Amino acid sequence: MESKIDELGKLKYSIALEIPFQEMKPTYDAIFNELRNTRHNGFRRGKHPKGWLDKRFFSVMQKEAVERLIPGYMETALKEHSLKPATVPIIKNIEFNRNSPLSVTLDFEIAPSLPQLDYSKIKLDRKKVDEVKDLEIEEEIKNLLKREEVFEPKGGDDPKVEINDCVKVNLKGLIEGKDFPGSKTNDLQFVVGGEEFIELHKEILGMVSGEQKNIEVILSDKYGENKGKKANFNVELNQIFLVKKPELSESFFSKMGVKSLDELKGKIDKNIKSRREDELQASYRVSVSSQLLTLYDEFELPEQLIENENEKIKKGLEKEFSEKKITSDAREKKLNEEYDNLKKELRKKFILDSISDHENLVLDENEVAKEFVGLAQMTGQSPDKLFQSQFGREIYQRIILRKKEDLALDRIISRAFGDPIEKNISEKKEHVHDENYEHNHK
Repeated sequence: MESKIDELGKLKYSIALEIPFQEMKPTYDAIFNELRNTRHNGFRRGKHPKGWLDKRFFSVMQKEAVERLIPGYMETALKEHSLKPATVPIIKNIEFNRNSPLSVTLDFEIAPSLPQLDYSKIKLDRKKVDEVKDLEIEEEIKNLLKREEVFEPKGGDDPKVEINDCVKVNLKGLIEGKDFPGSKTNDLQFVVGGEEFIELHKEILGMVSGEQKNIEVILSDKYGENKGKKANFNVELNQIFLVKKPELSESFFSKMGVKSLDELKGKIDKNIKSRREDELQASYRVSVSSQLLTLYDEFELPEQLIENENEKIKKGLEKEFSEKKITSDAREKKLNEEYDNLKKELRKKFILDSISDHENLVLDENEVAKEFVGLAQMTGQSPDKLFQSQFGREIYQRIILRKKEDLALDRIISRAFGDPIEKNISEKKEHVHDENYEHNHK
């Protein structure tokens, strides 16, 4: 493959690719042979109207080139010329036939070239993670036990509601003879003596399954603006359950992945510390991110990239305006605000990308895939099926962008504190997901 680069202006480039005929011939032949054996409007295989094969070959081959061949050759050429595109390359010209090379010209914009960040200018105060208290560990164990509680129907002769029973009720309420938000509820479940719907507990004590009762209560803060008002409820008790609390036994420890109470406490201590460390690191990232734009002089941004993103903003605001959600003046004001925010976010992105390049940072794609799989499982979907959808691919790209940003910010934090930098030992550097290209993922 031969490639030629032309600079068109600030951050604007054109690249001309020529893929040798010998490299293209297997693809040409495969497509032509497949078309030759295709039925066409009732004609027998291999019997087509004059010129049909040539027209179909051109359209099918062009689609194949645009979707599969050109992106790969383009990526190789850009690496050879050490250029990093900031926009999806636009095909300006493509030429080929069954007996010639494939030639294509593409226009694109590149990311701005920025100097290495002076890490000494970052203002960051190192903080200590608070030690975990015994009371916090006990509270965590209490919550674990609560999550493992099970409910069994209360048996015996004519069972009645007692403290610590779980009940399921239907409610119909009125304030001064009128319905109100939350006044009608079916199969409401709570523990009598617990922390929820405490205004109902005293009135429900002693009721039996199937019984109905009219009560007057003062509404709690769960009822929003009606908090503190008197309401009349008709309560129908559907079912009574006994709450079976788990014990700190061998089976419970096994379920938690430990062998003893001390080991469980150690695991909880470690988890709480880890959460606090993550929260502290997140606060460092916010602080560093807020300083980045002040540490660089103004620099050029890719014009087409800004235009593309601004067009999306305009369409969104136009929809709000057409639906009469905002006025014309509000639309213009918001458009200007969004445009300024867009430029700030793009500058920040290019700064972080530049730092990643200077530091030779490599994203661990296994971490990206792991998070994506976790999200898919949370929604009850197959990760492969989710990835095949446009929505799934957008989620995947958002995970990549966020993790790339965090990776760069974490490196800045380490440099600012003067921490030792671990050598990046990842060797899987060939397969790179780029938000500007679509490709198969397995």
